[in-house]
Amino acid sequence: MNLITGTTGHLGKVAASHYLQSNPATPLAILSRDASKVADLAAQGAEVRIGDYGDYASLVKAFTGIDKLFFVSSNDLVHRQEHHKNVFKAAKEAGLDHLIFTSFQYTSTAADSPNGLMPGYVESEDILVNSGLNYTILRNGIYMDMLTDIIGPGIKANHTLFAPAGDTQAAFTSRNDLAEAAARVLLTADRYVNQTLDLVNVESVNFPAIAETLTTILGTKINYVDAGEEAYKEALAGAGLPPVVVGLFAGILASIKAGEFKKVGHSLEDILGRKPTSVAEYLKDFYA
Repeated sequence: MNLITGTTGHLGKVAASHYLQSNPATPLAILSRDASKVADLAAQGAEVRIGDYGDYASLVKAFTGIDKLFFVSSNDLVHRQEHHKNVFKAAKEAGLDHLIFTSFQYTSTAADSPNGLMPGYVESEDILVNSGLNYTILRNGIYMDMLTDIIGPGIKANHTLFAPAGDTQAAFTSRNDLAEAAARVLLTADRYVNQTLDLVNVESVNFPAIAETLTTILGTKINYVDAGEEAYKEALAGAGLPPVVVGLFAGILASIKAGEFKKVGHSLEDILGRKPTSVAEYLKDFYA
């Protein structure tokens, strides 16, 4: 039996759905703190196991009898590293054969990254590689799903894309594509033992080009303003976003501007067997 975590979130839920729809010979378990929140996946045939990243004993119990694990990284910005260490250690204790981990695309070292998330991901990758478990690390590209949050709900009224990203290219990647690829990797994990895969788009775009795409989609001129970082933070804070979210978005945009997400590649395309969703396709569907 294989297991997928994070199934109350978008990535894990879509990955589990793809897995179940593939009618695999190996059954699927899913991890959740609350069975009622994954009732839809249970109805599709998944076995629900109760566990919490912060509760080590519950993880060992949930992982017992599991062969391969797809671990969606913790979204807890405060306790993320503790959660990751718990999962890796519990997987080892429970006797798992193979752990697939969602990491994050980067080109810098942890120390010089403007994105505060990166040191934690680098540390987690190192722990997993040295854990003694068979592993596959999926370095996911930056989610294009974030673009609509960056663009903001007022784009049709204010006609301005306001972001401190310069004109640097970024290989934005659909979260749905990444989830489907993760399910495919889990189903064929023996092909990817002890590999690190860059799951990024085959093409990249910059924010001036995104503004041009929005102009075409919305039928009105959209202007890109390459804002200063402090002005951007002030704008987010003024919109009522909490400091931790302000810092997260500012850090990600600083990483885009620094070129950390400009890398393109074909691993995602090869796993999917098709070209990944483009930014233009995603935005057209969203605003339709």
